[in-house]
Amino acid sequence: MSRVCDICGKGKMSGKTVSHANNKANRTYEVNLQTTTIDGKKVTACTKCIKTSRKGTK
Repeated sequence: MSRVCDICGKGKMSGKTVSHANNKANRTYEVNLQTTTIDGKKVTACTKCIKTSRKGTK
């Protein structure tokens, strides 16, 4: 299973971790993916998409 949102396509991002001594090292930022049911279909979606889909149903 790839770590990509089924709705918006958001995936892994890269950046730097910076220490107190200003040393920089590469790191990856993973997406907060959750398995949920939206419109009767089981999808792997990021939390922002889940929140947005719940907003639209009110």
